[in-house]
Amino acid sequence: MCIRDSRRTYLEALDIDPKNIVFSDFSNEDMFLEGAKYGSVDSCYPAKVAQSDVYALMYAKKFAKKQFDHMWFPAVTQLPGYVKHTMGQTSCPIIAGTPKVVYSAFTKERDLFEEKGIDYVEDALNFDNLDLLKKQLFSTWKTKLKITEDENNWAVDQAWKALAQNDADIMREGREILNEAVANDEIVLLLLGRPYHSDPGLNHEVLDEFQSLGFKTLSMRSIPKDEAYLMNYFKGDIANGYVESAYDIRDVWAENYSTNSTQKVWAAKFAARHPNIAVVDLSSFKCGHDAPTYAIIDKILGASRTPHLTLHDIDANKPGGSIKIRVKTFAYTLEQYQKRLINEEKKEYIQIEEQEEMRV
Repeated sequence: MCIRDSRRTYLEALDIDPKNIVFSDFSNEDMFLEGAKYGSVDSCYPAKVAQSDVYALMYAKKFAKKQFDHMWFPAVTQLPGYVKHTMGQTSCPIIAGTPKVVYSAFTKERDLFEEKGIDYVEDALNFDNLDLLKKQLFSTWKTKLKITEDENNWAVDQAWKALAQNDADIMREGREILNEAVANDEIVLLLLGRPYHSDPGLNHEVLDEFQSLGFKTLSMRSIPKDEAYLMNYFKGDIANGYVESAYDIRDVWAENYSTNSTQKVWAAKFAARHPNIAVVDLSSFKCGHDAPTYAIIDKILGASRTPHLTLHDIDANKPGGSIKIRVKTFAYTLEQYQKRLINEEKKEYIQIEEQEEMRV
């Protein structure tokens, strides 16, 4: 989910100057070490990096000339999702609780926010219920930004449209990449990960390594989600009664509840049915929501013989050399897989030609 894009649109729709809206940068090791010293909870690496992001906004040289009135780090408890028949659309409770942990860390000995004259905003947001989301945002900003309820609701609608348009644009690009891969017998890498794994500082630049070797990469968001397209890959499952729709994962994981984890499982099902997709499966150390999916995803991709590289338990330690070795080893596997794919295409073409000759 590109929640960041929707928050920017929301604020701009309320006539906030875009120059006055500043986001934290991609993470890196120096930024993490500088900000992590205030931490008191040994959580997963992404949660600890979030604390460093807040610290960087307050003290990094890049933002030194900025005088922030508010720092907005909402606790997102529910996320929108496209997977059907789920038990819930929950976000990770660790990540949802991180804004409060950050506040505690930076006010434990002395109030760093007060020293900087910053109003730290951590109110909860529910992206699974638009009406509730409007009420939550109005409650948060009505006094701070001096807005009316109508202005708030209109801004939320604009942000929601921007979020939908952004997703549509990303999926269009994803379809173009997949169509080119099919036409040219190419292999495309699909990243199975959480939204924060698109940050090079959290994925240890593993996607950059593959791209430098000539492989195109896709995120889960970029998989086309329209039903007509997906029916090309899921119609057999629906016809046989395994699932009710292309967005159903109950055949492989009935006890699904976490939005990001269910999307990883669904994306694995899609990858297993698309011959031109290989998978890189990323998870961070201590990720309790991803842990139940490890065996499920491995079985899905193993049964379909989809090439997949598993990088679980990624943490703050950057395994530079070992990552490069694993990438190059997997790249060789992909080259062999691509040759097999091309040979199968040739065999199928020859069989079609022979059938045509027999008809003649």
